[in-house]
Amino acid sequence: MPLNKLQQNIAYKEQGTPYSLTRTITQNGRPDILFHWHTDLEIVYVHEGRARFHIDSDYFTSQAGDIILIRPKALHSIHPIGNERHSMDALNFHLDLTGYSTMDAASINYLQPLYNGELDFIRVIKPDQAAYPAIKACLFRAMEIGADRGEYFEFLLKAQLNQLLYLLFSQSYITSNHRSLESYRKEEKIRSLIDYISQHYQDNLSIEHLSAYCGYSPTHFMNFFKKHLGVSCMEYLIQFRLRKAAELLEHSTISILEVAQQIGFNNLSNFNRQFKKYYQMTPSQYRRTNSPS
Repeated sequence: MPLNKLQQNIAYKEQGTPYSLTRTITQNGRPDILFHWHTDLEIVYVHEGRARFHIDSDYFTSQAGDIILIRPKALHSIHPIGNERHSMDALNFHLDLTGYSTMDAASINYLQPLYNGELDFIRVIKPDQAAYPAIKACLFRAMEIGADRGEYFEFLLKAQLNQLLYLLFSQSYITSNHRSLESYRKEEKIRSLIDYISQHYQDNLSIEHLSAYCGYSPTHFMNFFKKHLGVSCMEYLIQFRLRKAAELLEHSTISILEVAQQIGFNNLSNFNRQFKKYYQMTPSQYRRTNSPS
């Protein structure tokens, strides 16, 4: 399958092969991809436009042609810039696919330190930087193999991803990660908090409850959250719930009231108001526009 045939926001993946390929097109301020983390390595190619990337403690604005590298377990988010259009493809794969679990020199010296955060990526490779054409060609070939999924493609995909990692290591786009113990502990706390919210977003989550979970005072917690995630805790929680609401509206036939209740809103009018503020349409309009025909 040529890359230009990929559909927006659909992950192309194969059962039993730990990779996915997703095209995301941002326009009219959506989607705003909230802070999250995963154990996959992620490589993004930006086809057009600008967006605001936040990876760990680094902020930068993407440009067309950028290759953006996100290590496993890195905290990251992607935010629209006004109503600008931004188009990107993301290849995600677990390092198991390239031999992480094999106790050989490549795993011990390179893959395991990358997975554990002892090594980190240079955030962005620009078109004028070293080996960019070779890295881009290798990345595109890996994406094409993963999208096409021809017979025995798993062998080709593994080989291509190992070639890609070789280029990144050999060109010094992967370096030592000199994090302090305090920085490491803060990252662990943020990851734990994000996981807690994703598992309990339907509950009555207050600042007092979440600050107690983190072992902070409410004031310190609110400052900590805003500093490290870029938005207030309540704004993050509302946006997270609204994303879940959008999924239910697209893929279920339950009533709007049931949707609101399932994602943690006890007041229907407040849910409608917040949803319209975020998506510029009512929940009913969103369902009519986005439900499968």
